[in-house]
Amino acid sequence: MTNVEFAEKINGYLKGSKAKAKKYEDLVAVNFTFIDDMDDIYVAVRDGVLDVAPYHYDDLQANVTGSAENIEKLFAGEIAFEKALAEGLVMVDGDIAKFKALEPLVPAKKAEKKAPAKAAEAKPAVKAETKATEAKAPAKTEEKPAAPKKEVKAAPAAKKPAPAARNSKKHGKK
Repeated sequence: MTNVEFAEKINGYLKGSKAKAKKYEDLVAVNFTFIDDMDDIYVAVRDGVLDVAPYHYDDLQANVTGSAENIEKLFAGEIAFEKALAEGLVMVDGDIAKFKALEPLVPAKKAEKKAPAKAAEAKPAVKAETKATEAKAPAKTEEKPAAPKKEVKAAPAAKKPAPAARNSKKHGKK
């Protein structure tokens, strides 16, 4: 595979992330050097625009070195960037934070396939929480009406005639 073909493949993985790239405020420019016989490619986000090209990026912030297979796994979402670093699958020279800043652009569909049971379990939990919240919300609105306050107001009103009755008793004693 050539670096041109590889750049197109990486661009394909990141195609759905162009909207996410618009949120990037800082420049992220990462060059990828392959230990196999292939020329460099780079992935950059400049002014919210994602760019993948089959060239060496001169003003790079980080240079990632690894096999084409491992770098492809990063962009396919098959392996987390942190895990690739920890296991030595890739090496980063420069700003590691810039390298990691690319990870949110990677699709997460491969990770979902590995744990479909967890995703299925999480959905009912969310629904249960929503039902509990919905059940709580009407209860709160029922508490908001001033029914107890009216009873409190009615009780002092009932007490007011009682002092008047005392006064009448006092008047009766006189």
